[in-house]
Amino acid sequence: MDAEARERLAVIYADHYQRLDLAADQLDQLIACPNQPVRSVVRWVNLLADLQIRHSADYETVRQTVQRIADLYPDTPAAQVARNRLELLKLELKGKLSGQTVKLGSYEQDIGLKQKR
Repeated sequence: MDAEARERLAVIYADHYQRLDLAADQLDQLIACPNQPVRSVVRWVNLLADLQIRHSADYETVRQTVQRIADLYPDTPAAQVARNRLELLKLELKGKLSGQTVKLGSYEQDIGLKQKR
């Protein structure tokens, strides 16, 4: 029931083991605990959304995660921040996508540094 250890474990599951499902499970357990401060729950939901973005979850999954904040605490400043994040979510996801990779060739230039044979 150590929240800090569970939070670290979720990050390790996601980043080191590439297991977003196990990370989400750990954070969901923290979120579901009764009598947690609003600030902590909001941080955990945002952490889950960040991990989902980092590990290429689809838009709808991340949108539902962020929407949980507005659903849980509708009349709080955290809900307004969540709504703002929802508006910018597509840009946030687009920024995390890797562009096309172009393989560059290896070329030598004759600039007078190598001896000619």
